[in-house]
Amino acid sequence: LRIALGVGAYIYFANIRPDYKWGYFLNTLVYSFQKLARPEQCVMFWHTNNDERYLKYVKNLLFIRAAGTHCALINDMDDGTGQYAVALCNAIGAPLQ
Repeated sequence: LRIALGVGAYIYFANIRPDYKWGYFLNTLVYSFQKLARPEQCVMFWHTNNDERYLKYVKNLLFIRAAGTHCALINDMDDGTGQYAVALCNAIGAPLQ
């Protein structure tokens, strides 16, 4: 998104980029996006080698962090206690036990 703001004799230009949540591990790109029909964030696990995709829905997603062989999905518990949940997932989005 590009915006321009005129103040007096000056014109200021700015590029605004959204803060994307994404990570990459084991040839898997993990990214989130919002669907209009759902209140949860959609988290896509996309294997770049064979083009397989796995979708997972997460409420109140705050961060995606990926390294090595796993990724972490951090979300707010949304119960007013200020607690957070961390889900450690493999390359297809399945949580580890």
